Amino acid sequence: MKPIIKLLPSVLLFMACNSSGKSKIAIEKNDSKEKATLQNPNLKLSMDRGEAIYSDFCITCHLPNGKGVPNTFPPLAKSDFLMNKRKESIRAIKFGQSGKITVNGKVYNNVMAPLGLEDQEIADVMNFITNSWGNTNNKLITEQEVSMIDE
Repeated sequence: MKPIIKLLPSVLLFMACNSSGKSKIAIEKNDSKEKATLQNPNLKLSMDRGEAIYSDFCITCHLPNGKGVPNTFPPLAKSDFLMNKRKESIRAIKFGQSGKITVNGKVYNNVMAPLGLEDQEIADVMNFITNSWGNTNNKLITEQEVSMIDE
């Protein structure tokens, strides 16, 4: 019985250190997606739906890592256009995009066809992409905001 009693403080210390260390690692390891969702549970739900939409509609051109295809499809990861031109980004998803745009200092001149998404789906995918791959957006994009964007 004595060896178990001696071992007990070590086990408790290990468990305490391990559990707090685990939480810290999990928070530090996750990208801005996790940080944003801790602040707003509605954002997490929207981003989860948006991730599924991204996988269905966007991943082919913008790739799983959001880096796009050089000189063809612009990156969404750490994208200055996406983060600084909110209305234009929503408009591109809602109505399609053609003509020149500059993303992170590089000019892209390609066509993105309208995807046929509902306003809530556009809001969800925008919430996902503006909070992934180094992007951080603390202001929830809503269906109402998307509905006010016109061609």
